[in-house]
Amino acid sequence: MKNIAIILSLTLFVLVSCNNQSTPGSEKSVALVKSKWPEAFSKGLTAHGGIEKWNEYNTLSYELANPNKQDQLIDLKTRKVRITDSLYVLGFDGEEVWVSPDLAAFGTRSPRFYHNLYFYFFAMPFALADPGINYEDLGEQVVNDITYQAVKISYNQGVGDSPEDFYVAHFGLDSGLLEVLLYTVTYYSKASHEKYNALVYEWQEVDGLQVAQSIKGYKYDSGRLGELRYEAMFNKVTLSKEAPTDSLFSIPDMAEIDSI
Repeated sequence: MKNIAIILSLTLFVLVSCNNQSTPGSEKSVALVKSKWPEAFSKGLTAHGGIEKWNEYNTLSYELANPNKQDQLIDLKTRKVRITDSLYVLGFDGEEVWVSPDLAAFGTRSPRFYHNLYFYFFAMPFALADPGINYEDLGEQVVNDITYQAVKISYNQGVGDSPEDFYVAHFGLDSGLLEVLLYTVTYYSKASHEKYNALVYEWQEVDGLQVAQSIKGYKYDSGRLGELRYEAMFNKVTLSKEAPTDSLFSIPDMAEIDSI
């Protein structure tokens, strides 16, 4: 629980639930942004198996170990979420985040912050192909004496809960894979800044896609990784072309809603 608390206080990830007319992952939404992709980002998606392959799937599930285990189920088209923990069940029905049996079971943390935090970590770099995103090719950048192709990510106003956030995706020169992701946290302050934290990825192949096997969160300053703050593992990853049962995400009678 300590590790999760550290993550929530230091690494609240942007909630990219787009308000665009196009559904994330649809052919229309991909076409809207594909022309804006820098070459390094396009090559990165290809190295990970391709956005078209990713978009074939409707359901994602995995066991998250951080270090406690919980099961997470995501509807990839609607971005609805169901998280099953030994102490609670947390869900997102497309509008509301709920916890059963009650918010107290989740502890002092915010369920709304947490509900898709790890999904977005896991779904990189595919999540960066959502509509409402802007790209800047930064060329080669060095982190810990390793040179990468870097792409900066920003969001249009009104996209998600933290449109002020920035991300810098670092792709391997040889592998093309996303290896280091820098990110800012502006959810509370709503003030744009460029004080970054860092994620370092290791990958595994699942159904022709390179998806996250583990992530390690570090402090970051001026091209150097600092203190290791947390690590999470993604086990038993399953992708399915069948859509999940929608009732899995519905608010149970015995549940409380966590509002913004």
